[in-house]
Amino acid sequence: MGASVFMELAVSACATTFTPGPNNILLLSSTSTFGFRKCRPLLLGIWAGLLTVMLICGFGCAALGELVPQIVPVAKYVGAVYVLYLAYKTFTRKTGSGAADASRPLTCGNGFLLQFLNIKILMLGIAFYSGYILPYGFHPGHIAAFALVMALCAGTGNLIWATLGSLLFPLYKKYARVINTVMALLLVWCAWKIVKT
Repeated sequence: MGASVFMELAVSACATTFTPGPNNILLLSSTSTFGFRKCRPLLLGIWAGLLTVMLICGFGCAALGELVPQIVPVAKYVGAVYVLYLAYKTFTRKTGSGAADASRPLTCGNGFLLQFLNIKILMLGIAFYSGYILPYGFHPGHIAAFALVMALCAGTGNLIWATLGSLLFPLYKKYARVINTVMALLLVWCAWKIVKT
C-alpha cells in the first residue's frame, strides 16, 4: 500500500471532520465560554477518544461490519440523548462574571465518552477503514497509521473550531445568554442529524 492511499484518506477525512458536528460545536461553545486553556482537558479527551475509536474500528472492522445493522439503531439514539444532555448543560450554563462563574468546563472524560456515543465518528471509522485500508489486507501497521491519520485530521478540525471559540471569548461576558442559546440549538441540531441518519 502506497502513501497515495493515506493521502486520499487524509483528504476525505478532513472534508468530513472539519464540518460542524458534536465535537466541533462543543469545542466552539466551551472555548468561547471558558477560553482555550481551560478547555484543554476536553480537547485532549476528544483526541484520546478519537484515536481509541479509530483503533477499535480498524482492528474490529470485520466483526463491527456484521454488527453495525444491529448497533446503529440503538447507538444513534444513545448518542443523540448524550448530545441533547450537552445542549442542556450549555443552555443552562451560569453566565456570571469570570471568576465568580460557578459553571466549569467539561472534562477530559466527557470528551472521551462523547466519541463512543458519536455515531458519525463510528460510521466514518468503519466506512473509511473498509474503503481505504481493508482492500490491502490485515496489517497492524496499516491500522495504526489509519487511526493516526483519522485522529490527526479530526484533531486539526477540532483545533480550528476551538480557536474560533477562543476568539469569541472576550465577547462572551457581554453576550453569554445569546451565545449559550445558539450553541445549545446547534447541539440540538447535531442530535437531530444523528437520529435522522
